[in-house]
Amino acid sequence: MRFNNNAIFVYMKQARFILTGTMLTFFLWVPARGQFLDEAAPEIDYDTSYIRVYKDELTTRLYLSRKQNGYTLTNGFAQPWMQYKTNDNILLGLGYTYSFLTINLGVKLPLINDDDDIYGESNYLDLQTHFMFRSFIMDLYLQWNSGYYLSNPEEVYPFWQDQEARPVRGDMRTNIVGLSAQYLFNSDRFSYKASFWQNEFQRKSAGSPIVGIEAYYMLGMTDSMMVEDAIPSSGYMDDLPFNQNDMMNAGLSGGYAYTFVYKEKLSLSLSTVLGLSGSFHRVHYTPDSYTLTKGLSVGLTNTSRLSLGYNTAKHYFGISYQRFWMSVMAGSYKDWYSYNTGHVRINFVKRIHLKRPIKILRPDLWIL
Repeated sequence: MRFNNNAIFVYMKQARFILTGTMLTFFLWVPARGQFLDEAAPEIDYDTSYIRVYKDELTTRLYLSRKQNGYTLTNGFAQPWMQYKTNDNILLGLGYTYSFLTINLGVKLPLINDDDDIYGESNYLDLQTHFMFRSFIMDLYLQWNSGYYLSNPEEVYPFWQDQEARPVRGDMRTNIVGLSAQYLFNSDRFSYKASFWQNEFQRKSAGSPIVGIEAYYMLGMTDSMMVEDAIPSSGYMDDLPFNQNDMMNAGLSGGYAYTFVYKEKLSLSLSTVLGLSGSFHRVHYTPDSYTLTKGLSVGLTNTSRLSLGYNTAKHYFGISYQRFWMSVMAGSYKDWYSYNTGHVRINFVKRIHLKRPIKILRPDLWIL
């Protein structure tokens, strides 16, 4: 990818260095602390009347999934104006969960994803990963997306008539690097894994407050003006030309999660976590090397998860949805720019009982 501004290159290099260091530290620390991750360790306790752990089972899954990313320019705080989305695909995948490690591999389904003539072509590099331990959840985001389409042209162009075609921005790209860590207060009775990894079983209804810390870097950029001359004025950024928004933020988050269980078979899990952060932002016009605004600002985030499933001792069928959203105010202009990523998945799960551990699939049993 080519950048026309040295500052953005420096920001990206620093953000990638920090995240890479964090991930290496984490992965080196994990095997060395296998007892902490081992659900049978005596210091890690849970109420067996609320949670059943499938420790000796290999949880396998066949799934269909759909992931989409969005980028929005918002007038003021609550008036979304230009809403861009990537052209998403439906994937068919296989995966497994064993101990704390989950690996999924999906491929694009042929025929049904043939709509590039309407929504354009999107390209992805998506290394989004979620670690769910007994009391902690860690979300890692490393995404490079290019190729967006305007999903609401009828609200941007006053005389838009075409109900199918969408304006395409093949030159629009977004990069995000981020990390969040959340703590569950009631992990002895509430299980996130039961709803989203299916290697545990929530036997009774329970919930938990959540608190956490988070840090993110995001870049949104186009080769030409992000708001083109043909687009009617809305007053966004005082109608000044720009083609680049970027932000770095860090803050605290908090929320609540709850799973409703009916007869130990049917479950509905809902959670949301809101974050408030301090942010450094910049809005820039690369061709003229002109910065409209930069400096400290305020940022907001939200991570929401939903899951509905039917569970037996050996099988699970369900649908889940996860969405992450972040937004930052562009300084004194009081306008906002936002990024979101959402993921819908339908899971068909079978648990296979193992007579002995498969060490290569159990990172908590690895020996350094």
